[in-house]
Amino acid sequence: MRRWKPKFAFGPWFGLLLLLLILAGVWYFGQRVVLALSGMPQDWPITLNLYADFVVLLALLLLLAALAYRLVAVFTLVYEIDRNGVYITWSGHRAIVPLNQIEHLDIGTPGARMPWRFIQGIGGYWGQGRTANGQPLHLFTTRPPRKCLLLQTSDAVYAISPAAQDAFVQDLEQRRKLGVVKPLVAKVETSRLLAYDFWNDQITRRALVLAFGLNLLMLGILAARYPDLAVAVSMQFDASGQALDLRPRHQVLLLPLAAFLISVINMVLGLILYQRERIGVQLLQLASVLTQVLFGVVIIAIVLRF
Repeated sequence: MRRWKPKFAFGPWFGLLLLLLILAGVWYFGQRVVLALSGMPQDWPITLNLYADFVVLLALLLLLAALAYRLVAVFTLVYEIDRNGVYITWSGHRAIVPLNQIEHLDIGTPGARMPWRFIQGIGGYWGQGRTANGQPLHLFTTRPPRKCLLLQTSDAVYAISPAAQDAFVQDLEQRRKLGVVKPLVAKVETSRLLAYDFWNDQITRRALVLAFGLNLLMLGILAARYPDLAVAVSMQFDASGQALDLRPRHQVLLLPLAAFLISVINMVLGLILYQRERIGVQLLQLASVLTQVLFGVVIIAIVLRF
């Protein structure tokens, strides 16, 4: 089996530059949040400005993680050929293109429709698009589709960009003429380490997004109302609505934190149990949404009394 590295274009280096810029933004906004929360809890300046800094910091961290993943995928991208197929590996994943299903090779596919077109090329090109004639286009390349080597099968097109393209094509054609020893099935083998099945489950993914979105909304409501809260607030009430005790107002912040930790615990359990209890894991993530709603009702009940 021979291995071929991809031809590096501008995309990976632009991705690295963008990564450094995002890191600078994380440091700046992280410093602002840490400085604001460095004193005693009762002295924290909880305002919408601090909340905005926190939201920007969170968004930058998500961008950082996404871009880091893309760059790891590009720098680990390898093409391999043996008597049976072409193997495309990256970040622990592997796509298999059976040699006997490759009908012909081509260079470039103009007019391709790509997913997330406005950010394609940052690091590399990825995902599944469509060729101009409507065939599925699988992108495993550092170069735009119009400059890629295309492996054409009856069902799909695979875009790759080996560094020594002429030598790669020559080796591939020689192996096709020899014939396959063991027929393969075209498929993508995903890394179990990254739990792709869990993240790709639509119910699970939407429940996670909704749960954490509700948690951010709770924090926003608290940030807007916090300066108007009394130094001591009521957090427990009897059946008639009378306050049972008074607590320092900064303890209200423990409510969204507790709801967040419950969602994180449910997510971790889901990652562990998904392969064995898919339905149970989906219900667990939906329970996280219900938890956020219940905590949100409590927070609104507290802040609306002031």
